[in-house]
Amino acid sequence: MWGDPLEDFKSWLISSPITLLFSTVLFSYGVFMLGGLTPRSTYFCSTLMNKRSYTVLMQWLGVFIDAVILIMLWRVLSWARTTKSRLRTLGGILILASIGVSALWLETRISRHHDIIGHHPFKGIGSLYFFDVFSTGLLVSTLIISTALWACDATVLEPTAIATFTSGMMGSVQNVLLIGTYLQPSSGPTLVALSIISVGFVMFTYTSDMKWIVVFKRVFLLGLLLSILVTSAIFAVTKHNKLESYHPVEDFVYRNRVEADRWLRHASVSTNLKLAVIEYKDRHNGRDPPPNFDKWFQHARKHKSVIIDKFDQIEKDLRPFWGMTPQQIHIGFEKLRGLPDIGIITIANGKVSHNRPKDIYAESMLEETLYMIAPFAEHLPDMSIAVNMKERPRILVPWDDVHRLTMAGSQSRFQLLPNRLRTRRGDDPVPPKGNLMDEPRALLGSAAQPYVSAKKFQQLKALACPPGSAARGGVQWDVRDFCPSCVKPHSQAQFLEDWEMFLDPCHQPDIFNLHDFHTTPHLDDLHQDLLPLFSRSKTDSFSDIIFPINNIWAFLETETTSFDKKKDIVVWQALARESSVMTPQSLVGGHRHRLLHLVNNASATDKLTMLLGVQADGKTKFRYEQTSAKEANGPLPFEFALTNPAEQSCDQGASCQKLEREFGFREGEEARKVLDYRYVMLTDSADGPPAHLLPALRSNSVPVLSSIFREWYTERLLPWVHFVPVDLRYHGLHSTMAYFVGLQNRGPINGRPQPMAGHLEDARWIAEQGRKWAGKAIRGEDMEVYMFRLLLEWGRIISEDRDNIGFKLPE
Repeated sequence: MWGDPLEDFKSWLISSPITLLFSTVLFSYGVFMLGGLTPRSTYFCSTLMNKRSYTVLMQWLGVFIDAVILIMLWRVLSWARTTKSRLRTLGGILILASIGVSALWLETRISRHHDIIGHHPFKGIGSLYFFDVFSTGLLVSTLIISTALWACDATVLEPTAIATFTSGMMGSVQNVLLIGTYLQPSSGPTLVALSIISVGFVMFTYTSDMKWIVVFKRVFLLGLLLSILVTSAIFAVTKHNKLESYHPVEDFVYRNRVEADRWLRHASVSTNLKLAVIEYKDRHNGRDPPPNFDKWFQHARKHKSVIIDKFDQIEKDLRPFWGMTPQQIHIGFEKLRGLPDIGIITIANGKVSHNRPKDIYAESMLEETLYMIAPFAEHLPDMSIAVNMKERPRILVPWDDVHRLTMAGSQSRFQLLPNRLRTRRGDDPVPPKGNLMDEPRALLGSAAQPYVSAKKFQQLKALACPPGSAARGGVQWDVRDFCPSCVKPHSQAQFLEDWEMFLDPCHQPDIFNLHDFHTTPHLDDLHQDLLPLFSRSKTDSFSDIIFPINNIWAFLETETTSFDKKKDIVVWQALARESSVMTPQSLVGGHRHRLLHLVNNASATDKLTMLLGVQADGKTKFRYEQTSAKEANGPLPFEFALTNPAEQSCDQGASCQKLEREFGFREGEEARKVLDYRYVMLTDSADGPPAHLLPALRSNSVPVLSSIFREWYTERLLPWVHFVPVDLRYHGLHSTMAYFVGLQNRGPINGRPQPMAGHLEDARWIAEQGRKWAGKAIRGEDMEVYMFRLLLEWGRIISEDRDNIGFKLPE
């Protein structure tokens, strides 16, 4: 007797392998779709190096190998008929895997002993390390054993499907919560992916006859998914249609205007010597100012320095050296004295001299520095200092050692007692025995290496971050996707808010893939011991002492063209020869190359998010929208160029040839002519900060700055007041510049004209503030004041009697 055809078709549909395959593919595609909704970084694929077909082939090969491993493991365990034998088999597999992993770990540790400077293969391994290894291993083993036994009782597809579904749902819900932000400006694709994952997995539970999903009944899962879908749809509608009344940059400009006034009041509290001494002691835990502080104060007042009390950079740079004895510092100096590319400045009996290096450029730099020091050399104690003649910083000390030295130097060395006359007693604290500088001098002599690969360089910089920080966990491996957690601490949405936080690399591990400084080898001597080396600039990972070395571009004749008469263009240019050292990573991930690709070479698939204006209630309001990079570049007046002067040829340089094929060369402007534009984009070189930042500040142009380096005046510059900050990832570049230049009457974006007018008054104000501040606080005289203060502090640190000396007001 024939049954009901409809019931027969229903039974076949539920039990058919075709339906099982379709449902599996359906929700797997939903999870795959979810990956496509993740914002992309500006790391790009080069046609010179990356073959799309090869990349796709490797991805599918990886999927195939993973599937083979899972199926083989399932079959091996299935042959074992009892739970006991399965556990025995699993135990053997896990032991063999542990041995293999341990061997690889040991090999890595030993290889790092040879490749990384001064690195001991088992340094940093203690009880906490072994506890972490044991607890993590126990957790992973439990997960593997539970999943394997589950697969034996069911099929390998069931736990795999549930894991895929769970990760997909978590990602989908997270994306729903981000709707309306720059990370998920559109609600449609997010809801579609969520729906596909939900429907596909429900179909899978019926076709595979799963009545229970782990500990939940299937009917409970159906109700939960339905409620998530409905709630997500309602949430998406409310968020997607929400418009912002104010542009974030408008708020930044206002708030930082107030902050600039507060900062200046804090930096210039003292109006006389007595107040300066009191303020110094308050800011330095009761420590007296260094000897001849009164002479420094007179010098600062004579040269009309507006900064009297705030020298935080000096304090930060010198603090670890209080944890070392003067003898240890001297040993470090003697080590530096014998190295190449180190200039030696000697101050003796009020006279200043240097060691006459062979390099003409280095000699001219030292001559300029001597000329700066000479007016106050008579007030300085005798000393010799080592100056880094290279642009790159060179002292990269692990965080643990810097922290230990800092703590040793701060342990009750200075007491809050007036008119003290301290002598060292037997119970005074001494630096800990684990101090790197306690090593024999012979060992110090071997702790340097003239070449460090980019990979090893990144590992060393990770060690310079505190335990628990994101960077200490390792370099971000995912270069394709944008890292929201990396920018959140220093940003408000797309826009860079906290410049000081941005300069700290320890919460943003992705930055090690996004700057030439990190993606190219370190070709100069690099040291992991704390040595007293003075350098022009550094990143926050390094322990060099920042030294105000003259920049030949810094104090040229000031450009006087008014802001309104300048060309309404955002200009940037770089020389091809600055990329003479290039790796595959720096070609596609270097900060200058990514900027060029984003603006000049964007492909049809490159997308970005912009904060665009929308007319509502007769006013211009704002919301984030996704658009193609090409379409976003159209209305904005970018003129970015990689230049190669006619007298220089690419015939002999492989790096130059690659750059020419990838980006092409354009005719560039002279350095002075660049300041004829209203907006000057400034980026670092591969080794140091922008060379033309000070000229841009002193002009009537708006400096648009993207940098990871600190110089002596960095702490004096405030974002959105003296310059426009741009994150190194450039994800907010277009939205930032659109605020200033405007999009009105400049062409359509997303198929419609844009109503947002430019804010020239804010741009003009920033240009004026930068010019005025540079003429007030970043003059040649201010360099002298900074240098005088730095050398006074250093002279006390290296004194044998440093705990007893200091400036005191007369009774």
